[in-house]
Amino acid sequence: MADKRMRIAYVHDSPLHASLETAYREPSHLSSLGFTDVVLSDQMSGCLHSITPELISKVDSAIDAGLGVWLMDDLFTLPADSDAGCPGLEESWELTAQAIRDVIESAPQIRGLVFRYGETFSSSNAALKRVDLLRCECIHCSSMDGVTRRRKVIELLESVVCREMGKRCILRLWDLSEDGVHADRMLQGKVLPKWGGDPRFFVSVKHTMTDYWRHQPWNPTISEAGPPRLIEFQCEREYEFIGMLPNWQGPEWSQGPIECGERGWTGLANVRPLDWAGSWILPIGGGWSSRHASSELWADMNLHSALALTADPERDAGDILDEWLRNNDFPMESRTLFEKSPELILRLRYLDVWRIIANQRWMPSENWFRDDNFVPGACAQIANTVVEEGMADLLRSERALATAMARSHLLEAEALPECNHSDFILNSYRWALSFAEWTEETWNQLIENAPLNRSESRLLLLQRLEENPLPPLSVMD
Repeated sequence: MADKRMRIAYVHDSPLHASLETAYREPSHLSSLGFTDVVLSDQMSGCLHSITPELISKVDSAIDAGLGVWLMDDLFTLPADSDAGCPGLEESWELTAQAIRDVIESAPQIRGLVFRYGETFSSSNAALKRVDLLRCECIHCSSMDGVTRRRKVIELLESVVCREMGKRCILRLWDLSEDGVHADRMLQGKVLPKWGGDPRFFVSVKHTMTDYWRHQPWNPTISEAGPPRLIEFQCEREYEFIGMLPNWQGPEWSQGPIECGERGWTGLANVRPLDWAGSWILPIGGGWSSRHASSELWADMNLHSALALTADPERDAGDILDEWLRNNDFPMESRTLFEKSPELILRLRYLDVWRIIANQRWMPSENWFRDDNFVPGACAQIANTVVEEGMADLLRSERALATAMARSHLLEAEALPECNHSDFILNSYRWALSFAEWTEETWNQLIENAPLNRSESRLLLLQRLEENPLPPLSVMD
């Protein structure tokens, strides 16, 4: 039933920067938007071994606003002075089980707990340590393969969180690489049967096959049997300019990714979980950069779509966009321009020439540009390879096409009727053109100087930024 699907809000802070300040943390605002639930602790702060009075106060405020509250942590999160952490040591599992009991006893008003594995961030609490239970290869783990470890996670969480403590539990299937469980039907078929059938146990996956890149098929495990399933959506795509440019996701989420040949075949309108528990929605955040967008409007455009499609997955994406435009006093003439924004993102961020050469799903285009950074090693590899393959002119023409498209979109933006958002709209499209022109010239120089090593590529990029700054962008160390 649509009215029973959870709509969970989660602001994803960067591991390298201060916590994001945003209205999407305000319980009353989330409730007014249509969210049913909120996640109040994340990979950095966590909740195991660290329930504070401040966190309890946030929990109560969210509940007062009508939201269900979830607390999240990584597995394993353990006391720093403990020798545990190896999945082959029973102490690691016992400490985790007791920490779960302590959390629920300290905050019995929460709706449930969220856990993930496959990626670990250092805890902001120096008294704690994080250990990736999939990567330990010590003698104690010699008899535990990946399937056994993953199955034991399900057994522990369902037993302790759901059956013993009576709370809901979400396991985010977060090992996202091409050999991870996140989108591997066969691997999930070996792991998820460990679920004992408790309806309070859920799994959550991204809608993309790997991470939030384009050229990603709809996650093929979304419709697999097993525990009730949530689907995760990121409103500011971390690899696609983190909210600085319009990036309308409605059609992709509704009908599937067009660049993968799936439009009309996948997406929520066509492929949903057998037992769809709802959506896990990141209004803003994700990635490793600080916040640069001067407004949350582009994130809000996608947020409106995620919420609307969770309520009615067969709703027309164009109608959803029209509704958002009216609600935010945009001129309706802007619809056509915003509908084309995914095409502009594809041109600006991805390289068709490299797709022909490498055809990568994990890290497409080698992540030559990530968040707010140029990646010198990836730039060198691409430039060297296209020269070796005799495809340099194709890359040059591709970047020229990106510039032409960005210029055309800016002209359309400048022709829109004036509104309260005009400055933000125009600044977004002006920046898109600046990025296109800057990168067109940069790729020309990279190609002209090929072959390059990483250090030479980095120096060239730094010199380009010194001569022609493009705030807020920089070069990765």
